[in-house]
Amino acid sequence: MTIDRNYLFGIMAATLIWSNTLFAQTTDTFDVTITIEDSCELTTPATDMGFGTVQLLNTDYTATSTVSVTCTTDAAYDLALDEGENQSATTRRMTDGTDFVSYRLYNDAGHTTLWGDDTTFGSVNAGTGSGVEQDVTVYGRVEAADNATTPPAGNYSDTVTVTVTF
Repeated sequence: MTIDRNYLFGIMAATLIWSNTLFAQTTDTFDVTITIEDSCELTTPATDMGFGTVQLLNTDYTATSTVSVTCTTDAAYDLALDEGENQSATTRRMTDGTDFVSYRLYNDAGHTTLWGDDTTFGSVNAGTGSGVEQDVTVYGRVEAADNATTPPAGNYSDTVTVTVTF
């Protein structure tokens, strides 16, 4: 038994036409949106600043810490450092619980611009977000001129809080 080719194509065409009328389709669209606001956060914990083991404070000692901040692209931000827990007037100090070692924090390797919170201890460090984590270096110095005498041997420390505003 042979089926006429024209007859077969006719049945197939009729089936396609009939199926489109049985299974009607409609379409619609929807929008996909997001609103991004300026934002910043301190992402990786700041590294500790260690001046090492020294003997006399008759020379300057330097050390660094790294603060990591992530901000939306083009967001202006300020990084502020507080006075620490053992300050005296305009001096940041490490302590062993009784005696003190004075130190300063700067936002440049040349130790010329004091870094603080725009009050007593220096200016904030201003930056612009890049959308990815940015490492910012804090430069510290124990200055012989600030420490007229070397205090007793011991472990001296302080805690400084960093704040990002945007």
